[in-house]
Amino acid sequence: MKVIMIDAFKPSYLEHAPYLKSLTEKYQYGELDMGIGHWNGVETLFSGKSEIISLFYKSNNNSLKFIRYFLWLKIFGKIGRFLVEALVNFPRLMNGYELVKTRNIPLNILYKFNISVKRHFAKKDDIEFRYFGELDKIGHKYGTKSLEIIKAINEVDKKISKMGWDLIFSDHGMADIEKTIEVPITEDCFIDSDMARYWGNEKELKIIREKLPLEYGKIINWNEKYGNLIFLANTGILIYPNFWNEKLVKAMHGYDGKDKDMKAFYIIKINGKRKDLVAEELYNELKNYELSK
Repeated sequence: MKVIMIDAFKPSYLEHAPYLKSLTEKYQYGELDMGIGHWNGVETLFSGKSEIISLFYKSNNNSLKFIRYFLWLKIFGKIGRFLVEALVNFPRLMNGYELVKTRNIPLNILYKFNISVKRHFAKKDDIEFRYFGELDKIGHKYGTKSLEIIKAINEVDKKISKMGWDLIFSDHGMADIEKTIEVPITEDCFIDSDMARYWGNEKELKIIREKLPLEYGKIINWNEKYGNLIFLANTGILIYPNFWNEKLVKAMHGYDGKDKDMKAFYIIKINGKRKDLVAEELYNELKNYELSK
């Protein structure tokens, strides 16, 4: 099966993608609810289920614990961070896993975690996988309505028009930032751009909860390896400072997949019309599609 993934392509981008729009006149397509957080929908789409909401999580045997022997590298600034990323990614490269960036995650926090994604979930023996990541980077930098994003959409559309495919999909949408908020940063936390996740005892978590700006988000229940207390910001709200963004960005994703701006997009090579789905439903459609070929 030939699969094309367009990172951060939201359904409204179709107006700037004439080839993709023409495909929707013949083939089944629609909006796609990819769930909460990061990577959740992609794993569900190709594996049937997922508990991932963030790239980093905690367990009894954290794979990055060796970083505690290299905390001194932080005194070397960007060079030290480059060496940390080399240490993290060399074994991943050898195993064919996705390479990761540690951004500005404090080293005294990084060593407490595991990485939830190994090999990309779409990279399977029976899948010919192509990936376009331009829209995600440009969307973060310039926003979803910028001339830069419109130009990039058009360029990606032209490239895809020359390719064979069975499934074209995006992993999430993108929302322009309306407001930034601050959250507590503790010794046992992970601050994503859209989530603040904390570990601790009941008393510690009660104090943290009282300091959270709950008018701009909500507490969600999830597997505790991702946090004993998890605050998810409302769509369009950026948590800053965080462990990812060195500078303020103009757009973000990873919010609740039910929100309009977070909707992903798909086209499957089945004659049909619009059919909005959640990731689990598209997983089942893909299984039936493969059986029919």
